[in-house]
Amino acid sequence: MNNIKLVDLLKDLIILTFLAIPPFIAFRRRILKRANKLVSFIIFIIYMALTIFTQNLAPFILVMLILHWHNKRQSNYRDNLTKPIGSKKFEIVLYSITFKFIILLVTALFVILLMKFGINPESQDVVKMFYEGSWGRVIWLSLITVLFAPFLEEYVFRHIFYRGFSKKIGKTLSAVLTSVLFMILHFNIASSIGTFSLGIMNCILYEKYGYRAAVLNHFIFNLTSTIVIIALKIVNPVLMQ
Repeated sequence: MNNIKLVDLLKDLIILTFLAIPPFIAFRRRILKRANKLVSFIIFIIYMALTIFTQNLAPFILVMLILHWHNKRQSNYRDNLTKPIGSKKFEIVLYSITFKFIILLVTALFVILLMKFGINPESQDVVKMFYEGSWGRVIWLSLITVLFAPFLEEYVFRHIFYRGFSKKIGKTLSAVLTSVLFMILHFNIASSIGTFSLGIMNCILYEKYGYRAAVLNHFIFNLTSTIVIIALKIVNPVLMQ
């Protein structure tokens, strides 16, 4: 039991490091660049404390502030972060729905294959939390999964990591590397193909349409999964036990 708690704590620390610290560094360089080190340190401590108690709400708010800052500074010039989707929105939605359907089929086949080899993959921790939590908890988890995660994770993995590595090792290797990292940080073998593919797909969307397209795809990907989980929670209370 202690080992399980230690592993869970380690996973939380790793996720916290990758999802909370990069947005703060970006926030510090852009918005707090004139603040002295003591003020920045105090804000960082408060921010990390809020992140621990609110999960990814605080990093999400930070990303929203950074995006607002970028939109104000780049009213005439649009880069991948601020590029509007415009008339491509319907096209991206079709891509996203088709992509999710394919991933569902591939994931199902992958799970069946794992079970053939005697591996019984467990659901993601967040799925268990949906099934076992109260409806108030479900609403909060839905916000985290459907709203906060797409904006935060796409900013970190595609805008910071993918874009940064692309300048050093090229776009293809960067897409693969950051997608593998994205997959690993979900800590689930059953969803590994889905999370890796989502990473690759969103790198492509980021390059072609910009950050907002990657967020939209991630939003649809998580929304469809959340709807299915909530539906199962309603129609099959046995899953909650």
